[in-house]
Amino acid sequence: MGDMPHISGKPFNPCEVPHQRCTLLHFCINCPMNNIPFSRITIVWVGLELCLGLLIGRLFLIQYVHGRELRERSENQRNTEVGSQTKRATILDRHGSVFAINQDLVSVYADPKVLKDEPDDIARKLAPLLNVSEDRLLSILQQKKRRFVWLKRNLDYERLNDIRQVTKGIYGIGYRTHGKRSYPKDELASHIIGYTNFENRGIDGIEHQYDTYLSTDNRNDLPESQPKSNRITADGKRRPIRPPQLYQQGRRYGRSIVLTLDEYIQHITERELIAGCEEWQARAGSAIVMHSKSGEILALANYPNYNLNDYSRSEESAKRNRAIWMQYEPGSVFKIVTAAALLNEKLMSPDSREYCEMGEYHLSNGHVVHDVKPNAWLTLNEIIAKSSNIGILKAARYLDKEQLETYTRRFGFGEKTGIDLPYERAGSLRGIEKWDDYTIASVPFGQGISVTPIQMLNAINVIATKGVLLQPYITRQIIDKEGSLLEQSVPQPIHRVISAETAQAITQMLVGVTEAGGGQRARVEGYTVAGKTGTAQKAERGKGYVEGKVVTTFAGFLPAEDALFSIIVVVDEPAAAPLSSHVTAPMFQRIASEAMWYLSQKDLFVQKSTSSYAGNQSALQ
Repeated sequence: MGDMPHISGKPFNPCEVPHQRCTLLHFCINCPMNNIPFSRITIVWVGLELCLGLLIGRLFLIQYVHGRELRERSENQRNTEVGSQTKRATILDRHGSVFAINQDLVSVYADPKVLKDEPDDIARKLAPLLNVSEDRLLSILQQKKRRFVWLKRNLDYERLNDIRQVTKGIYGIGYRTHGKRSYPKDELASHIIGYTNFENRGIDGIEHQYDTYLSTDNRNDLPESQPKSNRITADGKRRPIRPPQLYQQGRRYGRSIVLTLDEYIQHITERELIAGCEEWQARAGSAIVMHSKSGEILALANYPNYNLNDYSRSEESAKRNRAIWMQYEPGSVFKIVTAAALLNEKLMSPDSREYCEMGEYHLSNGHVVHDVKPNAWLTLNEIIAKSSNIGILKAARYLDKEQLETYTRRFGFGEKTGIDLPYERAGSLRGIEKWDDYTIASVPFGQGISVTPIQMLNAINVIATKGVLLQPYITRQIIDKEGSLLEQSVPQPIHRVISAETAQAITQMLVGVTEAGGGQRARVEGYTVAGKTGTAQKAERGKGYVEGKVVTTFAGFLPAEDALFSIIVVVDEPAAAPLSSHVTAPMFQRIASEAMWYLSQKDLFVQKSTSSYAGNQSALQ
C-alpha cells in the first residue's frame, strides 16, 4: 500500500473512522457522511457564486442596456440647468422717474480643492483687488475639502475688468456677475412698488404683480431651449463648482413697468398723511389720489410706511398695503349710496323732508340712534349736508332690501375693485345679507358692512363720472429696454350705476357738505369741492363697538363741476376719537390744494396716452 497510513495493521480507510469526515477525494459508497446535508461552507460557497453572477449581470445591464440613459442622468445631476439670466427691468412713474432698478454686481469664488498655485500667493494677489485681508483669504483658500467658497460678494460692476484680468491666470478662482434690486426713492411709494426676495423674485406690490414681465423678455425660457453655456457644474447639493459668466450687463432685459403714479403727487400725499397721523397720534392711515376721468391712481400712501432698501429690518405691520387691504365700516360716507338709490328710483327728491327727532331716535328693538346735533325737519339735501343718521335711516325705509343691496353692489362694494396690485380684499356686506331690525336701521348710514379705502374712493368717483363705475388701475404702460411700447392701459368703464341726472343731484348735495356742512375744512380756494365726511365707531370681536375708537374718513372730488381729482383720506384710531371734519377733512384740503396747484404748472393729463372713460360709450348705457 506504499505510504498509506495503517491502523492496527490494516490499511487506513477514513470511512471506518467514526464521526470523522472523509478527507480524500473519492466517493465511498458505504460512507455514512454521504447521507448528511450540505455543510455551511458549501452553502456559503454556492451563495458567493450566485452573488458574483448577479453582479456580473447587473454590470452588464448598467454598461450596455441602460448605459446611455444613466450617463445622461449623471450629467444632469452634475450640471444644473440655469434659468434665463434676464436683467430685471425697471419700475418708473408716469414721467420716467425710476422707482426700482437692478444694480449690477460681481462676486468672486474659489474651488480650494483644485487650486494649483499656493494659497499664500493667491491671497497676496487677490487681497488688494477684493479689499479683503490676506489672512482672511488664506483661511478660506485653505479649506481643501470644500469645492465652493465665496471670497467676496457684491463688488461694484465697474471692477469687472480688473477682476477678469487677475483671476484668468489662477486656476480654481472664478467670478460671477449678477443683479441686486435697488430702490432710489427709499420709502416713497413703498406699498405700490413692493419688494423682491433673495432670488430677485417679487413678493409684494408691482414687483410681485408683474414679476413675469419684469424678469423675462417674453422669450422661451424653458431649460431645453437654453444653450450649453447656460449649464453650470454643481455638487450633490446643487452648489455651483465653477459657474460660467452667465449674467452680462445689457445682454437681456425684462419689460419695464410704467406706472400711472406721479412722483410729486405721491410725495405730497405721503407727507400730509404722515403729518396728520402723527398730529392725531393715529394707529394707521391711508390716502389715495385718483384721476377722476380715467381711474388712474396718481398716488397711494399708507401710514406707517417703510424703506424698501431696509426691508428686513422694517416692522411687518408697516409693510401692509392698507389702502386695498384694510376693511372698516365706512360710516356716513356711505350715505351717498343710500341717497343715490332713493333719487335714482325716484322715491325721493333732493327737497323731500324727514323729521329727525331732535337728535335721538328710539327703535322698536330698543336701540337708540343719535345725531351729532339735534335737528327737526330736514330735506334730503340737508340730511346729507348735516350728516343726519336719523334722517337717512328714515329715508331709507322707502327702499326694500333688494333695492339697497342692488345699488350697494353696483357701486362696487362686496367685491374687489380689480386694481392691479396684489392682496386686495373684497370687504363684506354681512349687514345686508343678514337684514334684521338692527341692520335695517344701521346699513343706510354705513354700519354693518365693511369696505376698503380703494372701494370707497371708487364709489364716490361714480358721482364724479356722472354715474359710471370705472376700473381703477396703477400700471400705465409696459415697455421694452429701448422704450418701445408693448402694452398700453386704457380706462375701463364697468357699468352705469346711476343716471347722469342723479349724479348731478348728489354732486350738489356733496358741495353743500363742504360749503355749509361738516366738510368746510376741506374747501380749496379757487375750486368747488364735492365731498363727504364719515366717522365710524370701531367694532371688536366679542366686544361690539368700542368707546373711544373710531375710523375717520373724508372722500371727495374737485372741481365739482368737471372733476379731475378724486381723493380719499382714512385715519384709523385718531387719539380722543375726534370727528372726521377735524381730522381727515383738513388733510384732504392740503393734498387737494397742492395737487391742483401742481396741475396748473404741469400738463399732467394732456399726453397722448392719457384718455377718458368717455371714449368707450358702449359700456355706459
